[in-house]
Amino acid sequence: MPCSKREVEKDLIFCPYLLGCVRKKAPICEICSWDNPSKEEELYFKFTKHLEEVKANLARETPIQIDEFWWEARVEPVKVKAPVSEVKAEVEIAKAKLESKPEKIEKIKPSITIDYHLRRLSEDLKETILKLRSEILKLDSGIEEKINKTFIGYKSNRIKYYFVHLKALPLKHEIEVRFRSGGPIEDPEGLSKPIPKSFDTPMDCRVRIASPDKIPYVINLLKQAYENLAKG
Repeated sequence: MPCSKREVEKDLIFCPYLLGCVRKKAPICEICSWDNPSKEEELYFKFTKHLEEVKANLARETPIQIDEFWWEARVEPVKVKAPVSEVKAEVEIAKAKLESKPEKIEKIKPSITIDYHLRRLSEDLKETILKLRSEILKLDSGIEEKINKTFIGYKSNRIKYYFVHLKALPLKHEIEVRFRSGGPIEDPEGLSKPIPKSFDTPMDCRVRIASPDKIPYVINLLKQAYENLAKG
């Protein structure tokens, strides 16, 4: 059966497939093949619990920074208890290693690169996100890129936190640019939209584009936001 479309706020429902909120009758609902009621119940409980924490944080006089995502930060790995025989064998191996004093070799965790996001995109969206990336880095020599499995983020030595997130939306065939406005921004075309407070993100505005032709306009919005934040 499909998801139960639980209402989170007016016109917003919980989507277990996207792990967030979507508007009622969103296009994703028509093609979604979700069929796991018990898992949905678990995810919804965790989502609402974290949402309460976010609202409580926003009510503080000085909210703390939240860059992590609720499903990454709160899902604990399953602990598997090994049989006694296996534990004893591991102890013997550990003792042998201590006696022989082998050289310590640290495993290097492979870093996530932009290719992780590019491999899910069509050629035209690849071109769009790569050009966006190039233009954002040109805003200031102190800007650096941080990539994780959820977004491509940009920080600056002039601003303490992320000021831009790029999110690939292959199902919608769009790139979403989330950013901190830092103050008033001139947007004559009205492309930027406010991000609902229920969304677990420090960004307050977003723009969606599907082709490179809107990049100069979007970069102008980001330039204004960056200047606002740098002044503050």
